[in-house]
Amino acid sequence: MEDKRELLKNPVHSIYIPIGLILFGTWIFSWEYMPYSIAFIVIVCTVKYYEAYKNRSSLHKTIWQDFELMDKTIIAPMTSIYRFKLRRDDEVLDIPTGHHVACCFNINGKDEIRYYSPISNQFDSGFFDILVKHYEHGVVTRRLAQINEGQTVKFRGPFGKLDYKPNMARELVLIAGGTGITPILQVITRIITNPDDHTKIKLIFGNETEKDILLKSEIDEIASKYPDFEVYYTVTHPTEGWTGGSGYVDRAMLEKQLPKANEGNKVFICGPPEMKESLKGITEEMGWESENVFCF
Repeated sequence: MEDKRELLKNPVHSIYIPIGLILFGTWIFSWEYMPYSIAFIVIVCTVKYYEAYKNRSSLHKTIWQDFELMDKTIIAPMTSIYRFKLRRDDEVLDIPTGHHVACCFNINGKDEIRYYSPISNQFDSGFFDILVKHYEHGVVTRRLAQINEGQTVKFRGPFGKLDYKPNMARELVLIAGGTGITPILQVITRIITNPDDHTKIKLIFGNETEKDILLKSEIDEIASKYPDFEVYYTVTHPTEGWTGGSGYVDRAMLEKQLPKANEGNKVFICGPPEMKESLKGITEEMGWESENVFCF
C-alpha cells in the first residue's frame, strides 16, 4: 500500500521526471497542447501536495505539536499508561525502533522536557501510548498526573541513536531496569512482528520487587507464543515463593545468562544511568566488543 506521507520525499521520481516526460512529449507532439499540459500538471501536483499535506505525520521533529489525552490507566503503584490521540484515526506512529518522543511542559516560565519511548506498536492506529513512572519530586511527571482526558500535551520527535535492522544479531540480549523496559519493548515488538526477522531474543528484566515488574502479563504472553523469546526476571527484594532471579544484574548473573561474546551476538541495555554504566563495564570485562553493546 502506498504511504501518502512519503509522496514528496523523492521529488526526482514522483514530480520532476513525470513533469519532464509530459512536457517533452507535448513538445514533440505539438506546441498547441502545451497550455493544456501545463494546466494538467498544475492540477495533478496540487492534488498530490494536498494528499501529502493531509496525510502528514502528527509528530514533527522540530515543532511542538499538541496531542489530546484519550485515556490514562494506572498499571502499578505510581505508574500509568497515557494514551494520546493522533490527527487521523488511520494514522500509525511508526517511529524508528527504540526511539523516543520529547514531552514538554512550561512550568514557572521554564520549558521542562522529558523523553519517553512509546510502547504502542506499528499496528496501533489513531493513538500512541507512553508508560510513565511518577516520582514524588518529578516536575514533569507531576504535571502529567494532573492532565485530564480531553486536555493536550506537547510532543515532538522522534529522537534516538539505535539503528536496528532485522537479523543484525543471531542472539540479542535485552537488559532492562524498571521503566527502561519501554524502548526494549519496542525492539521486542519489532522483531516478533516481522516474520523475516529470525533473531533469538533474551530479556533480562530487573526490578526492586515483583510488584514493580511493569507489563509483566504482556511480556509473559509474548514468551508463551514465541519460542525464540525468553525472559528472565530478577528482583532485589524477593518474596517467599519467588522463582525468578534475585539481586541486581551483576557479572555473576550475566555469566550465566549471556551467550558467547562474538560478532553474531549483541546486547542492548536500558535502565538507570548507574545501571547502564555498570553493565557497560562488565560486558567489556567479559570480552564484549563496544560495537556489540548498545545503551539507550
